[in-house]
Amino acid sequence: MVAGYTLILVILVLGGLIATLGDRIGTRVGKARLSLFKLRPRTTAVLVTIATGGVISATTLGVLLAADQQLRDGLFRLHQIQEDLERVEKQKNEAQTELTTALTQLQRTQAQLQAADRNVKAIEAKLAQVNRNYQNALAKLATAEQESRTLEAQIQELKQDRGQLQAQLQQAQTQVAQARAQAERLRREGQQLQTSIAQLELVRGRLEQEIGQLRQGNVAIRREQVLATATIRAIYDKELARQAVEQTLQEASRVAGCLGQSQSPPEVCLSQTNVSIPNPPRIRISTTEVNNLVNTLSNGRDYVMRVLASANYSSGEPEVGVFTDLTPNRLIFPAGAVVAQIPLDLGTMDEPAILSQLDRLFLASNLRARQSGILADPLTNKVGSFSQVALVQFVEQLQNLKGVVQVQSVARRPIYTAGPLDIQLVAVQNGEVVLRSS
Repeated sequence: MVAGYTLILVILVLGGLIATLGDRIGTRVGKARLSLFKLRPRTTAVLVTIATGGVISATTLGVLLAADQQLRDGLFRLHQIQEDLERVEKQKNEAQTELTTALTQLQRTQAQLQAADRNVKAIEAKLAQVNRNYQNALAKLATAEQESRTLEAQIQELKQDRGQLQAQLQQAQTQVAQARAQAERLRREGQQLQTSIAQLELVRGRLEQEIGQLRQGNVAIRREQVLATATIRAIYDKELARQAVEQTLQEASRVAGCLGQSQSPPEVCLSQTNVSIPNPPRIRISTTEVNNLVNTLSNGRDYVMRVLASANYSSGEPEVGVFTDLTPNRLIFPAGAVVAQIPLDLGTMDEPAILSQLDRLFLASNLRARQSGILADPLTNKVGSFSQVALVQFVEQLQNLKGVVQVQSVARRPIYTAGPLDIQLVAVQNGEVVLRSS
């Protein structure tokens, strides 16, 4: 309180001093007839007086603000104080709402508590009744247990009797099952024996027929003789695969007709692809085998398909049974690959000896080709042939050389699984090729 009166007194004194000072300054400015900003002296005196009044106001306000914290807060933080007041009021309202809700919940809880007390009393009454019932049940249980022990003794006796009966029943069932299994095994064995006898009868009949044909000398087609060979490129369409199979079977029918009608050598019939044969024999092959061929050929890989005779057939037979051999076709020897080689000492060998060694070279080449995957003729077990004229010319030219040479069988062109093995004889001496067959 005293500080407030002191502040007012200081403001009055200070305002008086500043007013007196401003009046004197204005008087002197008026008497001196000074001019500011090119104004008239009187206007300049008025301007000085106004400035003096502003200084008095600013000084008064500055003293008040410097001396009173509350005045500073009320002047500069009035908006913030109002916002804080509103926030506190809102928090008060929320607290009031929560208090009301809590009171409501408290009342509800008290009501529930009272209801729970009533339920507890009811449950206690029921529990007393249950205890009484339990005591009665115990008494009845004791009686029932006594009766149960009596019944269990009787049950054990019955179980023993039942066990003996079950053992006898299982023994009888086992004997019946063994008898049935033995009868079924004998029945199956009998069926297998009948099937084997029928098959053996068929084989005997076929063999007797083939023996008769061989004795008569009129066998045109021999068992496992190749009737057709086809290299089938990548096929993804089953219809195209079926057409390829049918064309190969038609070619086998043509070759079978050629062998049966003209008595031509097999290589001639196989090479005359454009020659038409009247009334060729029918090719007998199962539909299942044809469908399997179509499914395999349509997987997009290259294959060699061979059609082979399933038995010996004489000339003029209307039907020829066949089976097929399907093998993936791959490159076995690239052109220029060495298949086999042997050394020859030409200074110590005559023509028969050279021919004998070259025959060994052909055998080694044939064996290497078959082991590498080239398909051989089932009848001759050969994978190709070599011109006898070219062989004689090569031997004659070899005899003109001296010293030791390496004779190689070289693939004349790329050789695939389908074959045949087409080779050229090459003589190498001191690392250089000195002779090639035609």
